[in-house]
Amino acid sequence: MRGRKPAAPGLQEAMGNPGRRKSAVAKRMEEAERVAALLAQAPASGDPLAAPPIIDGSAPAVAVWRDLAPRLRSTHRLQPQHRPMFALFCVYFAEWVLAKEDVLKNGHTQRVKTVAGGMMERIRPIVAIRDRAFDMVLKLSERFGLTPSDEYSLFRDQAVAAAQNPGLFDRGDSQAPRPDAAEAAAPAEEEGEIGLIGSLAAMDSVPPARMN
Repeated sequence: MRGRKPAAPGLQEAMGNPGRRKSAVAKRMEEAERVAALLAQAPASGDPLAAPPIIDGSAPAVAVWRDLAPRLRSTHRLQPQHRPMFALFCVYFAEWVLAKEDVLKNGHTQRVKTVAGGMMERIRPIVAIRDRAFDMVLKLSERFGLTPSDEYSLFRDQAVAAAQNPGLFDRGDSQAPRPDAAEAAAPAEEEGEIGLIGSLAAMDSVPPARMN
């Protein structure tokens, strides 16, 4: 006795599978398409300084974006093609802030039960999350010139590139580089207030002097 004739390729997918769960591959594809759409989506306001939709759900990440985006944009460090990478920086910085607060509140270690039935101290997983986020922040900070030494190197290279390629940064908009670009990029400080990004400066401290 012959079995049921299989449907033509693509026909079953078009008809759907009522009552069946989507496969893991289909779910991953849908999620990838959703994330890709968020990355490609322009700000609804049309403002190039507006945070991208993909980080709208994270208040700390949006706070980092709003703090740094204007200065990066004014010095050609936040063109449209740079937005996804800077969004990653904001996400990792937010993760570091949240993990740091958790460690301060709950400590670095926790007591866990051993196989033998005793108790021992173990490093909490949030510590590893904090340290990984810190590493990613440092790596992406270098890309955008967000520590003092990286900023100096970036503007030095930018000046050389501009001298060797006249008109490189002349795009006919309000983003033309200014002679005081490095000063414009320096973090502004309100009296009696330290911004969320102020702690980045501590990541690039002067090395201690060698002892003779």
